[in-house]
Amino acid sequence: MNCGLPAYPLGLKTRFDGWRITRRPSRAKNLWAKWMITLSFVIAPIILTIRYSAQFERQSASTPHAIYDSNPDHLWNRLHRAFYVRTARNGEEYGHDELDPLLWAETKHLLAGPSHQQAIKLLDEFLSVNGAALITDPLKRAMLQRDLWAIFDWSAETPPSYQREAQALQSKLALVIRSIALSREQIQALPDNYADAVRAIVFAAQYDPERREPAFLPPDLFQPDGPWVCVGARGGQPVAPVHAYAFSGRSVFLIFIRLPEGRSSTLNYLEKLQGFPVFIAGRNPNWRSPNPNLPQFPVGAQLALVRKMVVIDNQGDLVPTRLTEGVQIRVHRAISKTIPEGFNFDSNAETTAQDFFEIKLSRARLFAGHSGGLRALARDEKEFLLFQSHGDDPFDWVKENELMERGRITTLKFCVNCHFMPGVHSMNSRLDLMGAQAELIASDINNETKVTIGWKQTNQAKYDWRMLQRLWRASTAR
Repeated sequence: MNCGLPAYPLGLKTRFDGWRITRRPSRAKNLWAKWMITLSFVIAPIILTIRYSAQFERQSASTPHAIYDSNPDHLWNRLHRAFYVRTARNGEEYGHDELDPLLWAETKHLLAGPSHQQAIKLLDEFLSVNGAALITDPLKRAMLQRDLWAIFDWSAETPPSYQREAQALQSKLALVIRSIALSREQIQALPDNYADAVRAIVFAAQYDPERREPAFLPPDLFQPDGPWVCVGARGGQPVAPVHAYAFSGRSVFLIFIRLPEGRSSTLNYLEKLQGFPVFIAGRNPNWRSPNPNLPQFPVGAQLALVRKMVVIDNQGDLVPTRLTEGVQIRVHRAISKTIPEGFNFDSNAETTAQDFFEIKLSRARLFAGHSGGLRALARDEKEFLLFQSHGDDPFDWVKENELMERGRITTLKFCVNCHFMPGVHSMNSRLDLMGAQAELIASDINNETKVTIGWKQTNQAKYDWRMLQRLWRASTAR
């Protein structure tokens, strides 16, 4: 990836090319000089990268509204701000570069009052001035469509009391989503930002048990014959059904597993899992106990959940992209032999038995060509809980001076709340949406992508796709 950095420290080549030694140095001095030269070539690019990153962060912080264009008042920026930025009662703004909109099932924002009127006004402006023509960059068009598609699907789940307002949004969102759609060829040419991030060498390449804090990004994660095995669910359902449902099939969620002994060992382990029931009757009649006879994977096992972006092409078809929206990795440092009965988070051994990492997409970084747009979540970083929340909007119920604390969670510490069982029992993908057993099998990325897209097209539990298709066809007819 070209970040605008020279291949070697500025001026270094000239200095060393012009270096002349007038007398033969001693062996010690010669070794010292070689070591210093080598060290300069190794460290200087790192220093420049850190300096570039810090400069990028300062620029991003100073221009939070300039995501799609350098002008904060550009129509695309104003549209993104209206749908993604939330303002607390004390005037603090959130969501400028959030991956998903800060909207919940009970949210009234965008459905009532000034926010609804502003949203309708901006969508009308976009359509009246042919806003799609203002930016031709395929990457930015794909991202804006993704952003607005998320708003559309959210509006499809609104309470009956706001149906009229939701329909007003949907009819205009569908037109804008269609107007910025790319051809299939353009979609296939979108960058592989995961590969860009690996080439940038911003993240460690593997887990280091001696330095457990830094996030790592495996360069061989998607290698077909590599140590990471892509996992599927027998029967043709998405392998991460809760994630697929929560984000309404707009993203493909992939699960990878890597055992310390390598790919063959991982494949053999998946074979051993077949035929074992997930649960057995427990002492508590209201609690199904995980099957203690289920073959356990070894300490050091790593699991990755990858989120890949899907867009809609100019023919109205769902098309996967090479863009990675996020990577979550769990490393099992220890595996308890005791399976807890019920949810006891206070004394849960998994809080220290697993190391959690998350790397997610930033639009600002992506458009700037910085590390594939991917950034690592800090250990103490707080975020609003969207996935598996109760649907309550914290901007409505949390007091302004408590929004930072009560309205948000420390993401990497919260992961264990879902993955609180030891070892293989923490793999919630072994259950479908209804809690029934799902057998895990070795699969591949293409197959899992087809499964998710097929699920989105035919899923009876959500009707947002059928609604969007109907509006899309109606606009085409007009």
